[in-house]
Amino acid sequence: MNIKVSISIIIAAALSTSINSAFAEQETTPQNMTCQEFMDMNPKSMTPIAFWVVNRNTDFKGGDYVHWHEVETIAVPKIFKQCQKTPHAKLGEITPALK
Repeated sequence: MNIKVSISIIIAAALSTSINSAFAEQETTPQNMTCQEFMDMNPKSMTPIAFWVVNRNTDFKGGDYVHWHEVETIAVPKIFKQCQKTPHAKLGEITPALK
C-alpha cells in the first residue's frame, strides 16, 4: 500500500513540474513580447510597456531617464509604426531602431 502512495506522489510531483515549466515558457514580459502582442493590447497599457522598452539598458548620465510624457507621445507611436512593419519581432529587438 505504501508503494502505491509513493508512486502516486512521484507522478503528481512530475506532472506539477512539467505543468509549471509549460506555464513559465508561455510567460510574456516586455522583453520577449512580440510586436503583434504589443499592437493587440489595450492602448492604455502601451505606455508602461514602451516606457520599459525605452529606458531599459540605457545608460543616461546622472540617473536621468526618458520622461513618461515623452514616451507616451513620441515612443509609443514609433514602436507601433515599427511593429506594423515587423509584427513577429520581439520588442527587445526593435529597441535600437527607436533611438
